[in-house]
Amino acid sequence: MNESRPSNANFALTNGIYMGIALIFFSLVLYLTGVPRDNYIQYLSYVIMIVLTIVFVKQWRVKHNDGYLTYRQAFSHGFLIILFATILSALYTYVFFAFIAPEELQVILQEAEDKMYDQNMPDEQIAIAMKWTAMMTKPWVMSIWVIIGGTIGGLLISAVLAIFLKKESTEFE
Repeated sequence: MNESRPSNANFALTNGIYMGIALIFFSLVLYLTGVPRDNYIQYLSYVIMIVLTIVFVKQWRVKHNDGYLTYRQAFSHGFLIILFATILSALYTYVFFAFIAPEELQVILQEAEDKMYDQNMPDEQIAIAMKWTAMMTKPWVMSIWVIIGGTIGGLLISAVLAIFLKKESTEFE
């Protein structure tokens, strides 16, 4: 193995930062171009996560692990990379909604209310739902949900990708 091999955590942190920056950049492009939140193009963020996870895990396998990687190693590298990207994305979410574009919270609330009226919900149900929606659209709550969603997504993405990214040595050691 390569003597100058970085630690798993350092490698994951560095690449997680790169992935986080890519996701933040993508989010900003969508915001600045006015793409609606419910547009299918939002799902490209998952494609970015998957592609970058593949690239970074393969990079670790080739450059730092003699071309081999167990399922466990592939899973842990992928998960840690996504976890660090998720933490950076959560920090961005907080800063974005608290300082950069706090008016977007009102847009989210209005869109939610409009959808409820479009579904012909009774006024009492809308009032209750809007109370809950308002509680969930605070910057710090949204950041927590980014971490929860990113962690669950990272577990799933890493578990599946590790099946394809593993390459175990056939040598007996």
